[in-house]
Amino acid sequence: PPVAFSEKEIRTEKIKALKAIRIYNEEEVLENFVRGQYAQGELDGVQFKGYREEDKVDAQSETETFVAGKFTIDNFRWSGVPFYVRTGKRLTEKGTRINIVFKQVPVNVFKTSVDEPCDETTLPPNVLTIYIQPTEGFSLSLNGKEVGQGFETEPIKLEFRNSAEMVENSPEAYEK
Repeated sequence: PPVAFSEKEIRTEKIKALKAIRIYNEEEVLENFVRGQYAQGELDGVQFKGYREEDKVDAQSETETFVAGKFTIDNFRWSGVPFYVRTGKRLTEKGTRINIVFKQVPVNVFKTSVDEPCDETTLPPNVLTIYIQPTEGFSLSLNGKEVGQGFETEPIKLEFRNSAEMVENSPEAYEK
């Protein structure tokens, strides 16, 4: 962590984290990343061209219009924490957000059997989502115990999003 909350110290820590991003070999790239190109299709009754049908694009183009992958930072603070990135053109949703997926606890009393593993198939993970654009906010998805004497769980979602009126006059990301 930075030794002080000064611009210089925070920048230094960001640089350290970026330098600690694991550099994958070719095999690891294939295991951790996918890339693609959007094709023609329909969404909400509207037809869309594929990338190769766009004006001024070679019909044989292999240019990627989508990439998704997982990377890791090799330092003590972020050891074992995967970071996922997904970006592309013509996605169904435009926005920037951070999803923090919490690890499962090793012992969970809400399992139906002692021998049952505690993983995503038996209990979905708790997730904190921080929305950055187009509207700021957060949501927290938790597994809560249902009311009553049993040990069944139900998903609970707590959410806050700034309304459009609150952010109407906010500057864009690169405006000062």
